[in-house]
Amino acid sequence: GKDRGQLKSVTYNKQRNNTILKVEFHSQLYQDGSQKCSEYSFKFDGQECSQPAPIVISNARHSGGGGSNFFPAEVSGFCNATSCGPLQSGTLSISVHVHDPCSGGDGYTGRLGSGRATSYILVEEYCP
Repeated sequence: GKDRGQLKSVTYNKQRNNTILKVEFHSQLYQDGSQKCSEYSFKFDGQECSQPAPIVISNARHSGGGGSNFFPAEVSGFCNATSCGPLQSGTLSISVHVHDPCSGGDGYTGRLGSGRATSYILVEEYCP
């Protein structure tokens, strides 16, 4: 079935309070149907990034017509705060979520044809 909610998560030990995190999610995405879309976003301890901005991409398919709808994708960005405040040093849960803002979005993640593709999260910590 289609993917919903949390897709993948990692635990990261942030070393310092005054750093910014760069996060990347790499996978194969698939969107089925016509006039459909799915949205993929990062969350930090369950909250979307607010500074500098939410880390989100949308995967849309505007017309049907067969053929392969699989494509490699990356969701990436920087985060130093959520609505709960700055990301402090210590253990963070970093996760990627999917939802369908379009009616009936039908997105699949990590597929490659009839098999499975690798999906992963990469986290790097930078001094500003």
